[in-house]
Amino acid sequence: MNRSMNKEDVIGEDALFDSMNKCARGVKWKGTVAYYRHHWPDEIDKLCTQLHDGTYKERKAKFFTITEPKRREIMSIHFRDRIYQRSLNDVAIYPQVSKYFIADNFACQKGKGTEAARYRLKEFLHQHYRKHGVDGYVLKIDIKGYYPNMDHEFAETMFSKYMDDETYQMAKEVLGHLPGEVGYNPGSQIVQIVGITALDGIDHFIKDDLQIDHYIRYMDDFILLHPDKEYLKYCLTEIEKKLNAQKMSVNRSKTGIERITKPITYLGFVYRLTQTGKVVILADPKKIKHERIKIKRMVALVEKGELSKHDVDKHFKAYKASVRYGCSHNLIYRLNRWYESLWKGRDDEKK
Repeated sequence: MNRSMNKEDVIGEDALFDSMNKCARGVKWKGTVAYYRHHWPDEIDKLCTQLHDGTYKERKAKFFTITEPKRREIMSIHFRDRIYQRSLNDVAIYPQVSKYFIADNFACQKGKGTEAARYRLKEFLHQHYRKHGVDGYVLKIDIKGYYPNMDHEFAETMFSKYMDDETYQMAKEVLGHLPGEVGYNPGSQIVQIVGITALDGIDHFIKDDLQIDHYIRYMDDFILLHPDKEYLKYCLTEIEKKLNAQKMSVNRSKTGIERITKPITYLGFVYRLTQTGKVVILADPKKIKHERIKIKRMVALVEKGELSKHDVDKHFKAYKASVRYGCSHNLIYRLNRWYESLWKGRDDEKK
């Protein structure tokens, strides 16, 4: 049984102050954040008092739609509520749930993330080659509408298995403020940890029961490597049964089994295992195309006086840094020439 956490470590003034500083990183320029930080002694004291005497009520969230990397509705919660949720998550929820995770669950965790997941896939491909050569297959699984189709009752029941009673009640209260009985909107700290945890049982099923050594998951994207195609078909059937029990289903258009020598698209890059065992990694052409369109739009905003060239240069530099993980020398050379061509003949004053 989990040891009970100290509630004061979550809702005490020191805890809330630390959480406020974490939440403010990178967004100090926002009006609500700047106001809260300027008046933090009064605001933190007020929040702390409300959490202690039971008068705390979460403020109404705002919803907006994003189109990249895919169209979906995002929830934006008030900075004050974000502070409480961050403290609850970092101090109580994450330490309790994460100790059950498999090592190869990579989404949104300390010491992990996209870069670590990419290196792990490369490592798995090398390990497979040393044992089986290029004889093998890749099963890729993507879940259909992961957050939008997540059942609230399932999420709450799942949390109860990982946490002490007090932490669970606090998490349940936060989740209870979210609308509907099915579907969550990314944007809440607690919703994010729900997304990381929801498939933990399936992770252990794949590793422990199906005995898949080379398995990696980033949120709802699965990759399984195995020398036997028929066994991977069996794995997919069994995994689907587990998902259906959680009221989830696979996205058929993004789920399938391919030879291990076929290109594997994963987290913005395309991996290819060669006959010699080398793993060639290139940036996903679809992502490159999208980025070019985005930069062209930014340049157009510069011409309208709505953005500075400095901002576009900064964005372009950051993008080049993100693609350096793969075999990117030629790509970066081409991108530099293309970027320079965008500015040729343009009025410097508008830039």
